[in-house]
Amino acid sequence: MYLLRWLLLHRIRKGSELLGIVRRHYNHQKDILPQKNLAELESGMAEYRRILRDPGTSAAALKDASKTFEDVAHRWLRAYANAAYRDNFESFLGTAVLVFAFKTFFATPMEIPTGSAQPTFYGITAEDLRDKPDVKIPTGFARIWERCIKGVSYYEVVAEADGELNGLTNVRKQINLGRFGFWKQCDVVVGNRTYPVKWIPESPEDHLMLRDRYTQQPVKPFFKRGEPIIRCRVKAGDRLFVERFTYNFRKPRRGDYFVFQSTGMPATVTQGTHYIKRLIAFGGEKVRIGDDRHVYINGRPLGTNDHGFEKLYAFDPQASPTDSVYSGHVNGTIYQQAFARYLAGTPHTGVDPSELKSWASSMASRYAGVTTYFPDARTEYVVRPNCFLGFGDNTMSSSDGRHWGDVPREKVIGKSWFVMWPFTDRWGW
Repeated sequence: MYLLRWLLLHRIRKGSELLGIVRRHYNHQKDILPQKNLAELESGMAEYRRILRDPGTSAAALKDASKTFEDVAHRWLRAYANAAYRDNFESFLGTAVLVFAFKTFFATPMEIPTGSAQPTFYGITAEDLRDKPDVKIPTGFARIWERCIKGVSYYEVVAEADGELNGLTNVRKQINLGRFGFWKQCDVVVGNRTYPVKWIPESPEDHLMLRDRYTQQPVKPFFKRGEPIIRCRVKAGDRLFVERFTYNFRKPRRGDYFVFQSTGMPATVTQGTHYIKRLIAFGGEKVRIGDDRHVYINGRPLGTNDHGFEKLYAFDPQASPTDSVYSGHVNGTIYQQAFARYLAGTPHTGVDPSELKSWASSMASRYAGVTTYFPDARTEYVVRPNCFLGFGDNTMSSSDGRHWGDVPREKVIGKSWFVMWPFTDRWGW
């Protein structure tokens, strides 16, 4: 009954707060106060607690009792110097402890910077708008709304004079936001003019669409006055909470998206950060990737009936594996074939069209290192004891266990839980 009154009545909550403050100060000072003071305080707390919990206490009676109880506390408790600062510091410290405890034992924020988990979790993506003049770049409040709510940023730099692109200079980190990433600013040099660009994400030349991803050549080397040097839309990667509680009571399940620390992992893994992958296999299991793009565990293929793989394996077997599209999992052979087809069918800056096919084959072979442990359909990988094997859902663009092997169990910190930003269709559990 008291709990219900506490929830419904503001005066009960205020009285409970007053009783708690006096009790805390009493506990702080009871080793230095005279016995008479302690007896008066104990009697006052007991009487006020009785009045507070009595359902028949009217609002006026409670107000009078609160005034009397405050007088007792002021009379017998010793005053603190700078009491306001002390109380504020205690509140801040208590909040900091709660946040730290929540982050350490329950949930940790994490940024998805790359596209290795797409389309399950999205990293930073960019769209070139230079050939789409009908797309209007928002301004004012609409632009702020796009940035804050949807995580979408727009960049536009127009050439003020004819000139050749000389690349980016003065690239520097501007604000470090910890696990929420960091933002940079840089200067774009065209001819003898310099154009500052602020608040750009990681890998600015890639996300500002200035260079070809594979040849590293400028996408457009020369600009005329009035032409857009940069005109693009950049979408932020997902920010999610990593749930750290469940795995204290049960081991991860196949199909879970688990998060692990990279420190101490093989040199092919970026150190000092966190990775998120889908759990494929446990210690002692034999794993291979067939040419049918299915993973085989001890000879049994994973499919749409397995937890966590419903969308991943619901691909069209006649369609070529594609970046950021659920396409199963590919081994080295299938990866090279699909990647070579993609490169050969896409014009690239600095590559002669007559040499595109041979260049594509060479590039595909170079990038096939992402499948080091699974070069073909026959090769089996045995997961070490007390380890997990994890792959990214974006099988054509993921550095994962195919490249650096399994993950020791002690490196795992939790599982994906809740996408907290941006507020798009991916927001939520």
